[in-house]
Amino acid sequence: MSDYRNHIGIIGGGISGLTLGCALLKQGIPAIIFEKMPEETSHGAAISLSSNALRLLDRLDIYVDLKNQSFIHSAASIQGPHREISSFQTPEVLTTRRQTLMSLLYSRYINLGGEIFHHHDLASFDAVKCEVTFTNENKYTLKHLAACDGIRSSIRDTFFAANQDPKYSGYSAWRGIGKSSLQKIHFALGPDSHIVSYPINQEGDVSFVAVKKEDYQFKESWKEEGSTSDLLDDFSAYDSKIFPALEDSGTLYKWGIYIRPPLKSMISKNITLLGDAAHPMVPFLGQGACMAIEDSYSFAMACKEHMTNLVNAQEAYDYVRSKRTKKIQRLSMMQGKIYHMKNPLLVAARNAAMKYTNIPGNDLKRIHDYDAHDEMQIYLAFGDLGRVGSFGSGGG
Repeated sequence: MSDYRNHIGIIGGGISGLTLGCALLKQGIPAIIFEKMPEETSHGAAISLSSNALRLLDRLDIYVDLKNQSFIHSAASIQGPHREISSFQTPEVLTTRRQTLMSLLYSRYINLGGEIFHHHDLASFDAVKCEVTFTNENKYTLKHLAACDGIRSSIRDTFFAANQDPKYSGYSAWRGIGKSSLQKIHFALGPDSHIVSYPINQEGDVSFVAVKKEDYQFKESWKEEGSTSDLLDDFSAYDSKIFPALEDSGTLYKWGIYIRPPLKSMISKNITLLGDAAHPMVPFLGQGACMAIEDSYSFAMACKEHMTNLVNAQEAYDYVRSKRTKKIQRLSMMQGKIYHMKNPLLVAARNAAMKYTNIPGNDLKRIHDYDAHDEMQIYLAFGDLGRVGSFGSGGG
């Protein structure tokens, strides 16, 4: 058995896991990442990040390089299936290939001295001894386990919410990248559907996410391969020119969007949940990756303050992050209902609010102005952390 009893072990080398690894190592806290996939794995299509996440990536010395390989937005437009409803200014939003962010996080983590053990698929975890075992029969003793293993987290299933499988949300989404001259974020709203498109670099690459509300149960993979004609059939109410040129876009996939109910707590003895493992988001506010980055940065701050007693670090994290993430989960679901209205009177009221007020921009600004660093710093300075941990006193 390998001894990493001074390390925080991170299950999952995605956005939350790599961000947590970078944040911990920058604070001088030993960390190790266990990832079940091989090194050469590719990572999805595109991603959007708002200022609440970007300012944290800047603190981790990643933002400048990311900005140079991405597209920065300050404007957006909204239309119905065929005509424009509104244009408005947005807070800073960065869009890029998901692989670009992953590569920069990985490089930063390695440069900070981090290690990633690939081909490590979790088999079991002994929360009392803080010992983790993988299907390749490797075993490790850790100081603490951070579960960043996504919506299908086996740690969550075992220790937090047994018999609560992810549920299909009622929404499916097509995702792809094509060529277009689009220079801003563009929303198209229709009955039970919407399409959002945005450039992701200066080379004319434009990503789109086309969401449809439908009663459909996806297979175990949660996605199915499709064609351009399948996509256009699903969104026949829209002008086909709304999509970027897809001739060279490669394989298109239709994904089921799954959800899990909020947890009462994101912590247990020697275990902390982060990102989608704790609170998967529907994508209607573009905050899934942002919440994962906020979680990871916040937990690292709490660990730095309470490294000798991680129970206190956990409680600080749980208190600060539970309020924030539950609110964003709720607002994201509400935004989906607003996008997909069918009642003509409600649609007219929605469109008028979007056209004659700055409600869309103001709503986004309130979300994007949040500073996870300042929030956690205030709590660590003034919060009531003197109480005995709910899992007993002593180290995490």
